[in-house]
Amino acid sequence: MARVPSTPARMVGTVFVTCLVAASALAATYMLTRDRIAEQEAAAERLALQSVLSGADAFTLAEELLPAAAEAAGDVPVTAVYRATTATGEGAGWGVRLSPRGYAGPVQVVVGLDRDGLVSGVSIITHNETPGLGTKILTEPGWMDQFTGWDGADIAASARGFDNIAGATKSAVAIRNGVTAAGAVYAEVLAGQTEGVQAP
Repeated sequence: MARVPSTPARMVGTVFVTCLVAASALAATYMLTRDRIAEQEAAAERLALQSVLSGADAFTLAEELLPAAAEAAGDVPVTAVYRATTATGEGAGWGVRLSPRGYAGPVQVVVGLDRDGLVSGVSIITHNETPGLGTKILTEPGWMDQFTGWDGADIAASARGFDNIAGATKSAVAIRNGVTAAGAVYAEVLAGQTEGVQAP
């Protein structure tokens, strides 16, 4: 069988067809999975909110506060602010979702703040930290508990007692940065918001 001679036009055409097929396959996969991925992300975020604000039954997105929250957080991106309420409608506090920079990229965290601005918990939703090193932020016994009780109204003072993790410094500092940014959001934005937070 005679071999078809290779020409620049044929090579470009082959590459084009390969790229077209690959792009079509990726687009089809995205269309088939995007709803399920969105549902899983929403479920993970809800679980994170419930874990940091265990006394809350409902979480309402406070989109109107996001621009001010993003400004207050400085270099740490804020992706959502939630009002937390109990089953009776009494305010339970706030949930702030942030993306501080870790060693291997953004670490998606949710920080809970009670009605008095005290940190009630921190939960990591997603990360790309190095297994066995950066992941110590999840596996180091009791390490995440140190943030509970930090005062959002004076977060700098609370952060002075921060206990880092040897071998996972950048990952640990990312969590601290997320918590201090959430404290700044409370002090500059949320402390003045009483609707949906104080008891009726």
